[in-house]
Amino acid sequence: MDIGGNGNGAMNIKLNPEQEKIVEDELKSGHFRNVEEVIAEALQALREKEHSLSAAGPNDQQREAAREMLAFVEKNHTRLAAISVKQLIREGHRL
Repeated sequence: MDIGGNGNGAMNIKLNPEQEKIVEDELKSGHFRNVEEVIAEALQALREKEHSLSAAGPNDQQREAAREMLAFVEKNHTRLAAISVKQLIREGHRL
């Protein structure tokens, strides 16, 4: 998928198939009206994440990473063989 314009301040970008599917899914869901809105929201989320990480200390960054991992687990019901991600995080905190 190519996104962009013709030199009027627009930028052409190429998305890999996985990225293209994410954009298409978001458009189909009705969350966004066009590709530019999807990209704008993604860039804003990236900026907010970078800002919060730069303002946080090392322990805060680890906590945030753990929260993101737990959110991913809850959303995707992910398990790692015989141990859950939650158990893995707890074990990491013990060390």
